[in-house]
Amino acid sequence: MKWLREDGIPQFSTTFHEAGIALGAARKANPGQTYWRISQFLMPVHALVPSTFPGENYHGQTFVPIDDRSCWIYTYTWNPDRALTETERARYARGHTIHSAVDEQWIPIRRRENDYLIDRLDQKEHSFTGIAGVSEQDAAVQDSQGFIADRTREHLGVTDVGLLQFRKSVMDAARSLAAGRVPPSVFAGDAYCVRGGGWVAPVDVPLEDVMTARFGNTIGAAERERV
Repeated sequence: MKWLREDGIPQFSTTFHEAGIALGAARKANPGQTYWRISQFLMPVHALVPSTFPGENYHGQTFVPIDDRSCWIYTYTWNPDRALTETERARYARGHTIHSAVDEQWIPIRRRENDYLIDRLDQKEHSFTGIAGVSEQDAAVQDSQGFIADRTREHLGVTDVGLLQFRKSVMDAARSLAAGRVPPSVFAGDAYCVRGGGWVAPVDVPLEDVMTARFGNTIGAAERERV
């Protein structure tokens, strides 16, 4: 989307709720408008993507630690208004949006061990990364930090406000648990029924009002879907 390309330094706002944090990134859109991308970071290992407009498919990820160096990443897509089509399912199975193409063991085909099958010719002539797949491109950047990142070398800025606040929330919860206090989110299952998504609003409208316009409330809460 051109708004992402044209405004690479969004202004961030956050809203806290029982299950985690809603993070809004505001970019310049058409004259007099702001393009909002609203992510949800849910305790302790869940994230909902910010790009969905009403009627489109929603996506999310859950990062489950295996050990200090690896984790399983569960990716999921749904549409609250209809079942996914077979064409959509086939695209996700091949690797699309947050979904990586995987082998019979559910391991990403393009991964650290094979340098994400980077195509240098494609990188030279067509693609900035030379890596196929949005999820794989994200993984390449994240993995470049090493198996265990040296946080003492970080130089965080204003665009990292969501990262800082969610990291603090997770660390506070871990310290509480170590001290024998169960984090409140454990008892707030209904609070996890939220959504992230995109919206276009007039300039200078605050995140709280954008959330209300997009979701009908200030935290992105969604009516529990019936199966």
